[in-house]
Parts: sequence; structure tokens; C-alpha cells
Amino acid sequence: MRYAIRKYDETERRRLEALAALLDPFTFHQLKQIGIEPGWRCLEIGAGLGTVSQWLAEQLGEQGDVLCTDLQTDFIADIDHPRIQVEKRDITQPPPEREQFDLAVARAVHHHIPDRDAAARNLVGTVRPGGHILYVEPDMHPAFCDDHPVWKRLWQAFFQWGERRDIDYYTGRRVPAQLAAIGMDIVSVRGETVLFNGSEASKAARDLYRMTFDAVLQPMIDQGFLAKSDSEEAYALLDNPEAWLMSLCFFATHARKPLAADGGEGQ
Repeated sequence: MRYAIRKYDETERRRLEALAALLDPFTFHQLKQIGIEPGWRCLEIGAGLGTVSQWLAEQLGEQGDVLCTDLQTDFIADIDHPRIQVEKRDITQPPPEREQFDLAVARAVHHHIPDRDAAARNLVGTVRPGGHILYVEPDMHPAFCDDHPVWKRLWQAFFQWGERRDIDYYTGRRVPAQLAAIGMDIVSVRGETVLFNGSEASKAARDLYRMTFDAVLQPMIDQGFLAKSDSEEAYALLDNPEAWLMSLCFFATHARKPLAADGGEGQ
């Protein structure tokens, strides 16, 4: 697995802070719908700054625990919580035998993985029968419906750039069918799309998309996906409080692993 735009520096930390500010409320709401129980063992894949792991740890009581993982642990290594263990992990590799979590969460990571089917099977393999998985993944379609042509062109360039690297920006809509094909029961699928402008109230979305585009803007121009004049016009929209812009949709898919057919706990 590789994360095409990540550099583990302070700029990336700020970008992940914006991502967390934008997605944490939606993610936490979906986790509340699952019904986190005290004593659960939880796993987070691609934890970023670890905000989801820290929220989960506060729901679990004294007996539960969270395994907080990422390919690089630079931003989570200093988490100090009695119920959180930090570990480097690659979800494209088979999970340790007999590892059985009550809940596994993966947010904004699955679309970066070339072999998404293998990664999904590995994640399913970490969950006990009756356990839960929550994927939160983007879908680009709303951004292509924006009223500003240059904003749509920026997203089209971003899509083309990602396609060259086998990044799937339609993963959000595809996760439910993928998990169902593996044998998971799909409990719910919900999406959230943020409409934002250049005001302070939209700071999280504005900062996230500005810093995301910053990381790949020059390659998009160099590779002919975007004109420099279009990039300048699109960036001006990000600072315009009168320009309301469409963002990605993030779909949250909650799936549950079936119990064995005889009612016991299957393999």
C-alpha cells in the first residue's frame, strides 16, 4: 500500500487536522448509531491523527481497548491513553491469526489502496462473528455537479491525477457491494456532502481542499490535466464568501459479520 500525497510534515499535520474537523462529527454520529459497548476491542486502520481512536477509547469503559494503526505512526506515536495501543500496520497484509475485534474502522484510506478487495477481506478477517466494520470513504460525484465550471475542472484534473495512481475517488459508493460480496451484512449506508464558501464558518472544508490541492497542483499542471489560469481562478473561489462550492460526498458504510449458520460463533 502507498499513500500518494502524504508527506509526514507539519503541512500534512495541518491538512489532517482539517480532515478531522470536517469528518469527525459525521464519523462519531455513525459510530453512535452502531452502539459502542463498554469492554469492546476496537481497531482503527489509517488513523491519521488518531482522533477516532481517542473518541472510541472514551466510550469503552475501563475494560475496552483500541488498537490505533497507520502505515506511518509519526502523528500517533505520542498518543498517551491507557486504553490505546499504537502500532504500524499495513492492511494489505493478512492480519495476525486469532485477532478478533468487536469493531474495525477505516476512514479515508481504502480509496488509496490498489488491491481494495484484498484489503477489505483482510479487514473483515480482523472482526469476530457478530462484529462491526465502519468504512468512511469519499465519492467525487457531487463536486462534478458544482455551479462553477472552473471548480469542476479542478476536480476533473484531480480525478485524472488520481486515476494515474490507481486511486478510486468513487470508492464510497462501491464499498457496500464489495463488503456484501465478501459475506458481510450491510446494516446502513449514509452520505454527507458539505457545501462551503470562503467564510470563517467553512474553515475546515476550505483548508482541507486547499491543502489537498496544494500537494498535487503542480503535477496536475505539468501533466496537462489543468491550466495554470484555471488553478488561479479556482483558488480565488476558495476565498470568496459568495461562492458556494460542492465538496466530495463521504459515505459511511456500516457492515456486520454474520454469526455461524447454527447460531454459534463461526470461524
